[in-house]
Order: sequence, then structure tokens, then C-alpha cells
Amino acid sequence: MSVKFFRVLATVGVLLIGATALAACNDSTTASAPIGTEAVTTTSMDPSDASSGQAEASREAEDGASKASVSVPATNPDSSTKVPGNFPGGIPTPSGVPLTDKEKAYLADLKRQNVSFMGDTDNNVALTMGAYVCSQRSQKTDPTMIKAYMRAAIGPMAKSEADAAVKADKVIASADANLC
Repeated sequence: MSVKFFRVLATVGVLLIGATALAACNDSTTASAPIGTEAVTTTSMDPSDASSGQAEASREAEDGASKASVSVPATNPDSSTKVPGNFPGGIPTPSGVPLTDKEKAYLADLKRQNVSFMGDTDNNVALTMGAYVCSQRSQKTDPTMIKAYMRAAIGPMAKSEADAAVKADKVIASADANLC
């Protein structure tokens, strides 16, 4: 009786393992090709048709390019557009708008310390960073968080992590002394 019991138990165990393995293969979370009843077919092209198809495709591409070049919008902003005075976000003045005395002092301090930002020809990046420091100070944000944000913002423009940390300290100190 015990030998027959172990044989049945072993058979049931093997069947359970096999059923589990099959169920795992049918898991929908794995990437697999769908299995369906439709036959997969392929088509072949006559070599003489290929050259006419390429010519047609190049004509369509040229037509699309000529249409695209006509409908491309201007890349420069409209100079007559002005930022409303009550615009949210504390974004500093755009180029062409007079700077306040505080902003001039802040920018002069950054220049004196040789702190500049890549591509910041109109000082908007520098002014935005200073405005960020002041807004976070007024909200009593942890100084460590302010410095971490500044290092992250300056990092892509810095030569190294140490350079980003030094620039962040200078921007924060200058904003505290001149803007806030």
C-alpha cells in the first residue's frame, strides 16, 4: 500500500509541477507575440515595382517638405508681447524691461564674483535663481533644501560638482545680501 501511495503522490506531484510550468508560460505580463488563429502572410515585390515605389515616396517627401517649410512658425517671440504685472510665479523681468536697484546690485555682485550662467545673455537665469532663493526664504524653507535645488539647477552648467556647489553658495549669498 505504501509503494502505491508514493507512486500516486509522485505522479500527482509531477502533474502539478507540469501544470504550474504551463500556467507560468501563459502569464500575460511577459512580453510575447500574440497567438492567434490568423495566418501570418508575407508579400513580395516585383523588382520593377520597387523603383517606382521609391520615386513616389521621394515625391511625397518633397511635397511634405515644401508644405512644412511654408507652415513653420516664427522662432522668435513677438516683441510686442508683455508679461502681465500680476503674472504668477515670481518670474523676473524679461529683457528690455528696466531692472530694479536690487536686481542691478545682485547682478553686479554675481559679476564681481565671476558667476555666470551659460546662455544667459539677458540675465533671466540669474534673476530667476535669485528670485527662487528669496521666495524660499520667505516661505522659511530649510536652507539645505534651497542649496540642493540650486546645486541641481546649476549642475548642468558647471564644470564639476564642486564648481556647482561653489556657484550655488555664491548665488544664495548674493541673493540674500541684495535681493531678499
